[in-house]
Amino acid sequence: MIEEPAVLPTPREVVLAAGDWIASQLQQDGFVWLPSRLTLQRSVGSVRHQIHVQPDTYNRRGGPIAVQAMLNVRDTALRRWRKANPQLVFDPDNDYVCGHFLGYATGRANGYLYGDFRDGEIDLSSPGERERHLDAFVATVRQSVLPWFAEASDPDLIVESRAADMTSSPACIVDWLASRGRIDLVPVYVARYVERHPEWDEGVRRGVALAADGQRPEYSTNWADVLGWTSAKVTESHPAGPATGR
Repeated sequence: MIEEPAVLPTPREVVLAAGDWIASQLQQDGFVWLPSRLTLQRSVGSVRHQIHVQPDTYNRRGGPIAVQAMLNVRDTALRRWRKANPQLVFDPDNDYVCGHFLGYATGRANGYLYGDFRDGEIDLSSPGERERHLDAFVATVRQSVLPWFAEASDPDLIVESRAADMTSSPACIVDWLASRGRIDLVPVYVARYVERHPEWDEGVRRGVALAADGQRPEYSTNWADVLGWTSAKVTESHPAGPATGR
């Protein structure tokens, strides 16, 4: 039974207790609750799987209380690789691989093949309904999110995964493939991403041209340019060996 969230008076206390309860249900799957970060996390070798719980801006004591969940994959070995190859990356001190809102990984609802943004929301407003809503969230994690993490942590699977399609910074996945010694998958992934996001095509081509001229995109937030530049740099450089995950 979940008792604490039904009686805690402030939205933050409700969210903290809910996160703690979710972690107790997902403990067998390796997750722990990090209350200071509002994050559920597990480690698989050098890879970390994270479910970030983001409180709604409009949460009020005695009023609506909701959270939105975000998925992230991070890899400490990727940070080491980036630091060892600064000429190929924009942010060497970064372990980020990919991520997006949990709702897009749920595989159901509202006409979307892989789910809708709202599917990642947990409504904690009504004390009498909280346990039911949290039970449903845990079921979603087991049915949809754990397979999402499995795909997003495997170089052969991530290339055609929902995680790779939905991430806003696909150059980070290119970095990760290179760090794992799978440069052969980089052209496959970039072609797939551009096919699904045709508005990126011009920027990707521009990034490739900049790399050929020995230049860099002006801003790291020009994500299409960065994808083209990064993919060109890693495929021409063939940095030695994958980073170790141990």
